[in-house]
Amino acid sequence: MKLETYNTKLIFVAILLFSIFLFSTTASAQVIGNWDFLKGIVPCGTSYANHACTVCDFFVLIQNIINFLLYAFASLATLAVIYIAFLFLFSGGSPAKIIEAKGKLWLVVIGIFWVLGSWLVLNTILNLIVDQSVFPWPWNQINCEVSQPQIPLETSVLPELLPWGLEKGGLSEEGARAELRLAGFTINKNPCPIGIVSYESVAGGCTSLGGLKPSTIEKAIQLKKDCNCDIEITGGTEPGHAKGAFGHANGYKLDFRPNQKLDSYIQTNFEYVGIRSDGAKQYAAPNGMIMVREGDHWDATFIKL
Repeated sequence: MKLETYNTKLIFVAILLFSIFLFSTTASAQVIGNWDFLKGIVPCGTSYANHACTVCDFFVLIQNIINFLLYAFASLATLAVIYIAFLFLFSGGSPAKIIEAKGKLWLVVIGIFWVLGSWLVLNTILNLIVDQSVFPWPWNQINCEVSQPQIPLETSVLPELLPWGLEKGGLSEEGARAELRLAGFTINKNPCPIGIVSYESVAGGCTSLGGLKPSTIEKAIQLKKDCNCDIEITGGTEPGHAKGAFGHANGYKLDFRPNQKLDSYIQTNFEYVGIRSDGAKQYAAPNGMIMVREGDHWDATFIKL
């Protein structure tokens, strides 16, 4: 009986140490797995990931689900081992209870080795047969970010130019959209068709960004960083806006959809400079940015007036 009791205690200590090791391994795996539990499983189209969903995001979703299941399994295995340890501890030396607890422990151990073994086999196979210079690597960490082409430009002609093509003295439609989306902006509509007289003639409207000045995009991105808020662009260089040397058509203006955080930032940090002739309130930033509340949007001019 004494030997049995000693063996039981020894097994209990071993199980307890194993539980602590498994728990610490689980915590590490959560970090290494590159999955943030607080941000959820869905990688797009949500309040915390508001960019449009792509095909790549589908694979990210699958990866997040796998990571979640692995984390859940590790946590449940830890709890199961602790439970089995208590079964040993309170078995009272009963051979039947000890055998039952051992059987449950073996099931947990087999499950752990099955999960870890599956990952090890897959990783070994990919290491042997996959060309890592072609196949995305690490294979279990999907990244949807795409590097943007760098176009060499004469910086002496336009030193502030961003790495995109020029169009009418500004950025191309594709370049401007990519630069702003990369910075976290959302754009409410597709570009306007070529040759239209006004955006109002397009069913459902349209929003063009081709021809935006690089300085306009740079200051808009800086505004978003300073505000630390979501910004949706509702107007750009599309025809139909009021004309002016520093107007929409020439790439110096953007329209933003109001929201509580953006409104509060502008009204708190910009200087109120009076009411415009049409009754719209105007706010000025130290860098020359002028924000005017025009009905359902903010009219932003990115140049010293």
